[in-house]
Amino acid sequence: MSWRFSLGRSILRYLAAFFLAQVVLLVAVFAAYRIQWYRLWAPLAVIAACHAGLAAFLLWRRPDFKVEGAESPLEKVNPPNALTIGRISSIPSILFLVLLARDYPVLPVALPFLCLVFATDLADGILARRGGGITFVGRYLDSSSDYLLIIAVSILYLLEGLIPAWFFWLLMARLVLFAAGMAWATLRQGAVKPVVTFLGKASIFAVMVLYAMEAAERFGVPWVGDPRVVRIFEYIVAGVVVVSLADKAVFLRRLLGRSV
Repeated sequence: MSWRFSLGRSILRYLAAFFLAQVVLLVAVFAAYRIQWYRLWAPLAVIAACHAGLAAFLLWRRPDFKVEGAESPLEKVNPPNALTIGRISSIPSILFLVLLARDYPVLPVALPFLCLVFATDLADGILARRGGGITFVGRYLDSSSDYLLIIAVSILYLLEGLIPAWFFWLLMARLVLFAAGMAWATLRQGAVKPVVTFLGKASIFAVMVLYAMEAAERFGVPWVGDPRVVRIFEYIVAGVVVVSLADKAVFLRRLLGRSV
């Protein structure tokens, strides 16, 4: 059995499992809160389309499922990559749950699910480093999943009034400017190896914790959702984002300076 066939089958199995899990989750939410069933078809269609697109991309990039230092790609998706793929696939479900929260008390489902997805950002990195399973696809999927998840949730949180506009634009400056800088560096010097820094991961993880707290505030969860606690943590996270932005600016300056 060739690695392409076995790896492709592994990718499809994981995506099918993630898709079915999210279908079950949404069906259970609709049944538990007696939401009109006709409203379920749009979320299911979007989730199906996202999983199909993700499957096409991952099958196309199968050669990138290679552990650093190894000569040949993996024959199946390893656990760190599976967590990262699951985080990307969960983005539509998170957005729909947050939207439903405007009209239905879905806290018992939405908040744990949001925290679980955010926790995978820490877990996949630990598994990859301890198990020697750091792959090229894992590096750029991890960064991409963080960016996609944070940007999508940030836009929704801004529209819902869960975060102030100044925090949103500060965060977008951190994410979009760095992504643009990396794209420019790639155009100038070819493929650029994704680099994960402590400050970068710390800022993303801090934002994820803040967003979980913002959701808890919306639902009136004691202490962790206390508006005063959330506002204080909001400024702390903003400080971390500013420091991370400066760190990324220095990195990009050095990177672009080497390409001159």
